[in-house]
Formats: sequence, structure tokens, C-alpha cells
Amino acid sequence: MIRLLILALFLLLAPVSQAADPPAGAPPSAGASAKSDALLAPLAATTVQVDRDSAKLIQKLTSGFQPWMWWVAGFLWAALVVLIGKLLEHGLARLFPSNRPSWLGRSFRVFCYVICALIAVYFFLHAFGAAILAGPLLQVERKLILLAAAMGIADVALLLVNLTIDRYLTRVDHAGHPIERSPRVLTILPLIRNIVMIALGIVLTLVVLDDFGVNIAPLLAGAGVVGVAIGFGAQKLVQDVITGAFMLFENTMAIGDWVKIGDHSGTVEAMTIRTLRLRDAFGQVHTLPFSAVPNVINMSRDFGYHPFEINISYDTDVDQALAALAEVAQAMQRDPALSADILAPPEIFGVERLGEWSVVLSGRIKTPPARQANIARVFNRMVKKKFSERGLKMAVRTIYSEQNVKS
Repeated sequence: MIRLLILALFLLLAPVSQAADPPAGAPPSAGASAKSDALLAPLAATTVQVDRDSAKLIQKLTSGFQPWMWWVAGFLWAALVVLIGKLLEHGLARLFPSNRPSWLGRSFRVFCYVICALIAVYFFLHAFGAAILAGPLLQVERKLILLAAAMGIADVALLLVNLTIDRYLTRVDHAGHPIERSPRVLTILPLIRNIVMIALGIVLTLVVLDDFGVNIAPLLAGAGVVGVAIGFGAQKLVQDVITGAFMLFENTMAIGDWVKIGDHSGTVEAMTIRTLRLRDAFGQVHTLPFSAVPNVINMSRDFGYHPFEINISYDTDVDQALAALAEVAQAMQRDPALSADILAPPEIFGVERLGEWSVVLSGRIKTPPARQANIARVFNRMVKKKFSERGLKMAVRTIYSEQNVKS
């Protein structure tokens, strides 16, 4: 059993041969200088020696194995991998209950299981007497180990970013109450998370290509050229990205704000680097590119006003009507259920204008953002009730038809 564990650990940790033993008298590769060959020669010699020592160690560990031992080793290894995998998944779920594994984490787990499965196949090949196939299998396995290591590092980096963001958003004060974060922070942090994930994916792709011997320098240069071409050809897309970035930095709007953009109005549900999504009062979703946002009217910042106009008839006493409005405003401010939605004493401006069919009284009430409609409903109901109690008449516009004029 001990020899089995030593052999499995050695198969997992064995270094990858990056260069084969060069044949004697082979000419140097095109474009390689003598200085670079001199620098790389000791490293290549060391790598070849390590591979030879690795082969000798594997042969020494497996010299006394009988075929039935390889079968037992394969099944024991498979059972051990499944058991350890379940324990690790259960432990990670207990440690990070709110963090679901990302695509990097899922890929890393898949690669780990594939690597462990290849070790079991290595055992079974020896059990079948096909040891000649085990050598190429180890080369494939070592490549997969490098890929899994790259994915594991990227997944740990993404996990640290997610934990940092979640910890910042769920931080509490000294009294144990959660600290409220600004809508700007709640908007920008998810974008940062997406940018980090995309950046890690790009870096991981380059590492994988480089590991398989693909020269990534032309790819990087080509990506720069393609980026310039896209910048010229997709000016609207570039305008979307730049306008959206400036709107985020200037805190023009954030998730949860009620905004009006041209003919569109609603609550900001989501913002990407290119588009904005609004949900209006009817539940309909409006998706707008930032380049189509000429101006933004944000109705969710600091405070708002409910301006009102009351039409009374010309035979109604103006002073009594103004007094009734003042009483309604004071009663609303004293009401515990409404006082939190009234930030300042209501203002009664007086007679706004003398219309053709009514006297218009005006004023306004200062409210928190997005609370104007609630205050307006209560104010209108109480004004109607107060006017009915006082015998004050609202103005009613009369439309005279030709038939009414003749009669």
C-alpha cells in the first residue's frame, strides 16, 4: 500500500519533459543564436537527466509488482479518489456555502478526475501486460497536470476576488447591523467580477496554448491589429463602451434608480459595459445601448418634490381653501405613518393663476426619492375629504355644446 501511494504521488508530481535528448550533430534551429543555445543547454541537460532518473525510479517502484497487484492497485486508487473527491467537495460546500463553483473550478475538478483516472488506467495497462502503452500515457498525464494547475491557480484567484467582494458587501458595523453600500458600488463590483473572470480566461487560454507549443507572440500581435480594426469598424460599439464607462465613473445612475431616458422610463435593473436595462411601471423591459442615451433624468437621488395644483371655483373663498390645504399638510406631517416620507414642512405657494374656469392654488411637498406618488395619493384623498367637510367647491369645467346654447 505504501509503495502504491509513493508511486501515485510520483506520477502526479513528476516533471514534464520539455525537450528531448537532442541527437548528436543536429544543427541549431533557425534563428537561434549561439548565446541562447549556451544558456539553454544546461537546462536541457538537467531536464533529460531528471527524466532518466524518473524512469529508473518508476521501474524500481514497480519491479516487484505481480499482475494481480496492479489490479488491486487500480481498484484501490479509484476508490480512494472517489472518497477523497467527495470529502473535498463536502468540505468546500461547508466552508463556502454561498459561493457556487465557477467554470474554472468545475473545469479544474474535471481535469483532476481525468488525471486520477489516467493513473488508474496506467495500473490496468500493467495488469493487462501492456506496459509499453504506459509511457505515452504518462506524457499525456503530465500535460493535463500542467493544465489543471493553471486552472486551479486561476480558480483560486477568482475565488479570492469573489470572497473579497462578498465580504465587502456583507460587512457589518460595531452594533452588528449590515452596512449599506451605495448603488454605485453595487453596480461597479459585479462588473469588476466579470472583467476579472474574462481576464483570467484569456490568460489561461494563452498559458494552455503556450504549454502545447503554440507560439503566442503572433497571436498577441494579431489581437492588437484586430483590436484596431474593430475600433475603426465598430465605432458604435466603442461609443457604447466608452459612454457606459464614463456614466459608471461619474455615478450618473446605478442599479435600483428610477430614471427617464428620452421616451423610456423605469427602474435600472442591470448595467453591462455596453447596455442598460430598464423595467417600466408595466413590467416591460427596455434594453438600451449607452450610445442611445442622450441624457438621463435620475429621479432617485437625494430627494424629490410632489408639486400640486388645486382648482377651485371662483365662488369659493380663497383664504379658506388655502387654510384647508395648510391643515391637510400639517396633519400629514404629524402622522407617524407619513412623517418619514415628508422631509420638510409642505410649502403652500398661494394663487398660482386665474384660469378661464378656475382659480389655481399651488404648492409642493418635499419627499425622499421615489416616494412622491405615495404622498400624492394620500394628499389628494385628504384634500377631497377636507374640502367636503368645509363646503369648499372644486372647480368643474363645463363644456357647452351647440344644443345647450340653443336651449
